[in-house]
Amino acid sequence: MSSVKRGKAVIVSIVAVFAALHTLLGIVPGIWRSWMILIQPIEGALLGPYAGFLAALIGSVLSRFIRPRVPIMFIFGLGEPVGAMVAGLAFKSMYSKVLLLYAVMLGAYFLHPLGRELPAWCLWDVYLAFALAAVLFLARGRTRGLDKRARLVVAAILGNEADVLTRIFLFIPFELYKVLGVSEKALPAIWVAGALETPIELGLAVLAAVVGGIPLLMALDKSRIIEYPVT
Repeated sequence: MSSVKRGKAVIVSIVAVFAALHTLLGIVPGIWRSWMILIQPIEGALLGPYAGFLAALIGSVLSRFIRPRVPIMFIFGLGEPVGAMVAGLAFKSMYSKVLLLYAVMLGAYFLHPLGRELPAWCLWDVYLAFALAAVLFLARGRTRGLDKRARLVVAAILGNEADVLTRIFLFIPFELYKVLGVSEKALPAIWVAGALETPIELGLAVLAAVVGGIPLLMALDKSRIIEYPVT
């Protein structure tokens, strides 16, 4: 087997493994979404933005087939692969692309009339993630040698919040709240609840990256089984 074919086979195998793990964690309900948040940053760090996106996309779709939800939730599931992709971009210190993605979705949100009416403070965690990406981009010359452990934590933060922002982007600018039958009067209460709940999930994602992800990366560095990110 040529080195190219072997490399592709390794990528396919790793994507399959993480897609299966993502599916299993996606079946179990979490605080706001599901427990796939625990693996999302590791998907991005190990698989990279492209293979990470694919693994999370497969896992997102399969978990929704196994634990049925209303069909519209398949669309909201796009937040998971976007989150994994952003985690991969962040781990590779590609902060300009992360900033662009955040800026487009936040811009679309505030251009929508509801985006200007809903409590702005409720997106405080998204603003902090956006600010973090901006600071890292501006200081990229000083952060190129950032330790892998620190990059994984950053990936967990930016990836998780990109997932949240993608769902907000679909919910308000794309007006999927109408498809779900949610009235505009009910939105402020949903926003306040989300402002309190999503940071808890962020904390769990970061904790998983520190407790599980960092030891995994260190073990892979010692064993040299694979070179990561694979894409």
